[in-house]
Order: sequence, then structure tokens, then C-alpha cells
Amino acid sequence: MRLILDAAPQEPAIGLARDEVLFDSVREDGAGVLRFWVNERAVIVGRGQGIAAEVDLVGAERAGISVLRRISGGGAVYHYPGNLNVSVSVASEDAGSVSEAFRRFGGAICNGLARLSVRADVAGSRLLCGGRKLGGAAQVRRGQATLYHSTILICPPERSMDDLLLAHRSGYMPNGVGSRPEKMTSLTETVGRAVSVDETMNAVSQGMGELFDLEPSTLTEEECAGAVRLAKAKYGSELWNASR
Repeated sequence: MRLILDAAPQEPAIGLARDEVLFDSVREDGAGVLRFWVNERAVIVGRGQGIAAEVDLVGAERAGISVLRRISGGGAVYHYPGNLNVSVSVASEDAGSVSEAFRRFGGAICNGLARLSVRADVAGSRLLCGGRKLGGAAQVRRGQATLYHSTILICPPERSMDDLLLAHRSGYMPNGVGSRPEKMTSLTETVGRAVSVDETMNAVSQGMGELFDLEPSTLTEEECAGAVRLAKAKYGSELWNASR
């Protein structure tokens, strides 16, 4: 399995587009990919959600925070440089059922985090630590390929989720798939010291290494170019982001 460390904070449309390009590459040749990546500030909504019901669009625009739609399901999340994304693209036979993939890949992440003295557990699509949410996961399946991706909160966000996500406010009424706000925690809060992106990637890759043989890799020029095209045509498009 290719191991890609793509951790420099990037334009959110590029971050999402690279995920989809790598996912499509697995559909074509079956070679799995584990990618770590970090987005600049953005609200990312699930494929089956209504943006206006999930996001304070006026507040997001005022703060200069973009709002984009991903290809997987699940609820709305806030991406920022203190939030690490972990994506696994594999043949579906290596992922198992939806519940098995959440359990298997989430368990590998938790095993990796144990190397940072973090005791985390998988609960469905969530990663919990001390009863608080450390991260959440979602999936999408196309043909014989599966994309599982999860977030890990390394440090607390610089702003309250109440400022952006309507699910954190009273009177929330979802249009489509609803978000499930919970009490959150981060690696920094759990460990009691600053935790870096690099040491988190190293720990989680060791956990994933218990499932797959990992080979350090980078995105090819063709993959990078394809992601730029997709970011412009799809993730930068109001037609895609506002659709549902």
C-alpha cells in the first residue's frame, strides 16, 4: 500500500480532489493508498446534506471560510490545520462491509494513537477518548473500491463550532442526513502537551502498518494535475457544493 504524507495545509478543494483522484486510481489498478492530509480552514459537509441547513453561510463568508461538499456521507465537519485527515483507499474486499471497515480502520488508528499514550476506542463511525469525540469517519464505495476517511483532532479549533455549524445551535433542522454534535477532545488536551502533525502521522501509520505493508510514496505529476482539474471543475463549483 502506498503511504502518502500530504501534510502541508492546502486549499480545501485540492485536498478533497486529491482524495478522489487516488480513490479512482484504486478502482483502476487495485493498489491501495493511505494518505495523511491537512486542509486550510473550511466546513466540509457530507454528500447527503443540505448546506444551508448545516452551515451559517453568512458567518462562514464573513470569516473567509469556504464551504465544500465531499463525496462520502456523514455529517458536517470543520477542517483546519490542527485537524489531521486520514484516508484509506482500498479494494472493497480488503475493507469488508461498511461496519467492518469502520471497525477495522478505526481500530488501526486507535492502535496507532496508543503509541502517544492515548486510549481511544471505535464506536461506529466515531473515535472516542474518555467518552468524548476525537474524530469521525465516513465512507464511499464505487465499483469494487472503498474510500474510508477519518479526522483526528490534534489541537482544539481556534473558534467555537457554534459560530459555523448549525447542528450546534438550538432549533437545528437538518435537510437530509443530520449531523450529530458531541463533546469533543483533542490529542493535545488528552496527552497534556502539544502534539505535532508529524508525530501523529508517524503513530497512526504504525497502527495502519499492522494491517498493510506500507511503502512511502508521493502523488505523481499526473495525479496532481488531475486533482487540480477536479478541484476547479467539481469542488470549486457551486453546482456541486450546493447540490443535493
